[in-house]
Amino acid sequence: MPLRCDRLPAFWTFPLLIVLSGCNAKPECDSIETRGAVLEIVSDDHRNPLLNFAEKNSTAKPNLENTKPLYLLGERIVTTSTSPDKRTLQCSGAISVSVGDIKASKELDFTVQQSPDGKISVSVIPFQF
Repeated sequence: MPLRCDRLPAFWTFPLLIVLSGCNAKPECDSIETRGAVLEIVSDDHRNPLLNFAEKNSTAKPNLENTKPLYLLGERIVTTSTSPDKRTLQCSGAISVSVGDIKASKELDFTVQQSPDGKISVSVIPFQF
């Protein structure tokens, strides 16, 4: 049975709509990309108070394995506010660091913003003890 020409365009329209719907994707607080960016920002800041607290209170003998900090974001990341155009989100979640035998946790606030060209940027609000 030959394909009818009037059904062929409809068949190809659905996958195209799925692809195009992804082009206007809005930023998310809890996406894998956002989580990765937050962890990278915090772990690259060797002067952050959470790391300093954990290092000062660790009783583990200093060696490369014990003193390398291990960061972990909590399971629950929430959106605390959204801009009217839905391109800027204020987010909040827990982050913890383990250094040797000490684990310290703190609430972390950060911003996720999507530029007009679709690029996502993440900025972490510095925290203090």
